[in-house]
Amino acid sequence: MNQVTSSRTVRRFARNRLALVGLVFVAAVALAALLAGLIAPYDPLAMNFDALLVPPSATHPMGTDMLGRDLLSRVLYGSRYALLIGMGVVVLQMVLGGALGLIAGFVGGVVDSLIMRMVDIVWSIPGLVLALALAGALGGGIWVMIIAIAVTGWGQFTRLLRGQVLSLRELDYVTAAYAVGAPRRRILFRHVLPNTLGPVIVYTTLEMPTAILASAALSFLGVGAQPPTPEWGALIADGRGLIGFAWWVSTFPGLAIMIAALGFNFVGDGLRDVLDPRFERRI
Repeated sequence: MNQVTSSRTVRRFARNRLALVGLVFVAAVALAALLAGLIAPYDPLAMNFDALLVPPSATHPMGTDMLGRDLLSRVLYGSRYALLIGMGVVVLQMVLGGALGLIAGFVGGVVDSLIMRMVDIVWSIPGLVLALALAGALGGGIWVMIIAIAVTGWGQFTRLLRGQVLSLRELDYVTAAYAVGAPRRRILFRHVLPNTLGPVIVYTTLEMPTAILASAALSFLGVGAQPPTPEWGALIADGRGLIGFAWWVSTFPGLAIMIAALGFNFVGDGLRDVLDPRFERRI
């Protein structure tokens, strides 16, 4: 991408106000994750039995939980787990699903049929139910949760890459590469794969909130992050029985999840408009 194209891309993105709002949200979550150790006022695991369920105040801006742990500190450290889980899930899905999609679209035939039947089988089971079963069977924990969520969601990457490759392999420059005797591997990685990156980047951004929400759901159900890990879903689970008189225990982690999910969704929508070749004709 040359400098002129980059400048036009930035201008297009900047015209989307929701995308800019999303970028602010994502930046806030990323900064919270990076600087949690510096800006958190307390140790997220430190218990203070003299400050049990203290409501939001100057000392504890988000209040404390049932063990006297500062909720602001736990929410800040929870952003690290949210991004770790989201990126871990997306990378695994992209590697597994993307590789299968490239193979299915480029090779075709029986291989394509077998891979797509695998996708159909995975998709025939509700994703959260399958992830819940896998995480429960494997004993729970952060890394188990990442694997369980990734295993249930790789099929969309496969479909996406397969569709892109099927359309790209019929284009003239690919045909010309075959005509001059270029190896199939070179054609795939030099001429086909780079031109699939736009849709992959967009879908990756849109998949991040799905992974964060799924991890929060698994932790809420007790098969994800285990106590005392300050993961957002686990923090909500801590306050589910206290909502009537200690609303802050669940509310602030829930708001953090909402901000992260909206941020990545807005950024993904903005990137989709920027990378859509039809966008210039619409504006």
